[in-house]
Amino acid sequence: MTYTIRWKDCSKSDAVASHLESKIAKFEDFKFVMPEVKAEIAYYAKNQSFTTRINVQVIKKGTLRAEANAHDVLTSINDAADKIIDQLRRVKTQYEK
Repeated sequence: MTYTIRWKDCSKSDAVASHLESKIAKFEDFKFVMPEVKAEIAYYAKNQSFTTRINVQVIKKGTLRAEANAHDVLTSINDAADKIIDQLRRVKTQYEK
Protein backbone atom coordinates (compact mmCIF):
# COMPACT_ATOMS: atom_id res chain seq x y z
CA MET A 1 0.00 0.00 0.00
CA THR A 2 1.34 3.41 -0.92
CA TYR A 3 0.74 6.56 1.01
CA THR A 4 1.57 10.24 0.79
CA ILE A 5 1.95 12.49 3.79
CA ARG A 6 1.57 16.24 3.53
CA TRP A 7 3.16 18.19 6.38
CA LYS A 8 1.65 21.61 7.06
CA ASP A 9 3.34 24.03 9.46
CA CYS A 10 5.22 21.25 11.22
CA SER A 11 8.55 19.55 10.67
CA LYS A 12 8.78 16.16 9.01
CA SER A 13 9.56 13.38 11.45
CA ASP A 14 10.58 9.83 10.57
CA ALA A 15 9.15 8.48 13.83
CA VAL A 16 5.75 10.05 13.15
CA ALA A 17 5.82 8.82 9.54
CA SER A 18 6.58 5.25 10.63
CA HIS A 19 3.79 5.40 13.23
CA LEU A 20 1.35 6.58 10.55
CA GLU A 21 2.59 3.83 8.23
CA SER A 22 1.87 1.18 10.86
CA LYS A 23 -1.68 2.53 11.26
CA ILE A 24 -2.22 2.65 7.48
CA ALA A 25 -1.05 -0.96 7.21
CA LYS A 26 -4.23 -1.99 9.07
CA PHE A 27 -6.29 -0.71 6.14
CA GLU A 28 -4.87 -3.53 3.98
CA ASP A 29 -7.01 -6.03 5.91
CA PHE A 30 -9.98 -4.73 3.94
CA LYS A 31 -9.83 -6.08 0.38
CA PHE A 32 -11.93 -3.30 -1.14
CA VAL A 33 -9.50 -0.48 -0.27
CA MET A 34 -7.56 1.09 -3.13
CA PRO A 35 -3.78 0.92 -2.64
CA GLU A 36 -3.18 4.69 -2.27
CA VAL A 37 -3.84 6.59 0.96
CA LYS A 38 -3.42 10.33 1.44
CA ALA A 39 -2.73 11.87 4.83
CA GLU A 40 -2.20 15.42 6.00
CA ILE A 41 -0.70 16.43 9.33
CA ALA A 42 -1.09 20.09 10.25
CA TYR A 43 -0.04 22.06 13.30
CA TYR A 44 -2.14 25.03 14.38
CA ALA A 45 -0.13 27.36 16.61
CA LYS A 46 -3.19 29.35 17.69
CA ASN A 47 -4.78 26.29 19.32
CA GLN A 48 -1.46 24.51 19.91
CA SER A 49 -2.97 21.37 18.40
CA PHE A 50 -2.33 18.91 15.60
CA THR A 51 -4.90 17.91 13.01
CA THR A 52 -4.64 14.71 11.02
CA ARG A 53 -6.76 14.15 7.92
CA ILE A 54 -6.80 10.78 6.16
CA ASN A 55 -8.41 10.01 2.77
CA VAL A 56 -8.94 6.42 1.62
CA GLN A 57 -10.37 5.36 -1.75
CA VAL A 58 -12.85 2.48 -1.63
CA ILE A 59 -13.86 0.45 -4.69
CA LYS A 60 -17.39 1.37 -5.87
CA LYS A 61 -18.02 3.56 -2.79
CA GLY A 62 -15.84 6.63 -3.32
CA THR A 63 -13.64 8.29 -0.73
CA LEU A 64 -13.70 7.86 3.03
CA ARG A 65 -12.40 10.80 5.03
CA ALA A 66 -11.54 11.22 8.67
CA GLU A 67 -10.19 14.14 10.67
CA ALA A 68 -9.00 14.27 14.27
CA ASN A 69 -7.62 17.06 16.46
CA ALA A 70 -5.38 16.61 19.51
CA HIS A 71 -2.58 18.34 21.37
CA ASP A 72 -0.31 15.38 20.58
CA VAL A 73 0.44 14.34 16.99
CA LEU A 74 0.39 10.60 17.74
CA THR A 75 -3.01 10.84 19.45
CA SER A 76 -4.33 12.73 16.46
CA ILE A 77 -3.08 10.02 14.09
CA ASN A 78 -4.55 7.25 16.26
CA ASP A 79 -7.96 8.92 16.42
CA ALA A 80 -8.13 9.55 12.67
CA ALA A 81 -7.03 5.98 11.86
CA ASP A 82 -9.62 4.57 14.27
CA LYS A 83 -12.35 6.62 12.59
CA ILE A 84 -11.32 5.29 9.15
CA ILE A 85 -11.29 1.70 10.43
CA ASP A 86 -14.80 2.16 11.84
CA GLN A 87 -15.99 3.46 8.47
CA LEU A 88 -14.28 0.56 6.67
CA ARG A 89 -16.07 -1.93 8.94
CA ARG A 90 -19.40 -0.35 8.04
CA VAL A 91 -18.59 -0.55 4.33
CA LYS A 92 -17.53 -4.18 4.76
CA THR A 93 -20.97 -5.07 6.11
CA GLN A 94 -22.52 -3.41 3.05
CA TYR A 95 -20.34 -5.54 0.76
CA GLU A 96 -21.35 -8.71 2.60
CA LYS A 97 -25.08 -8.14 2.01
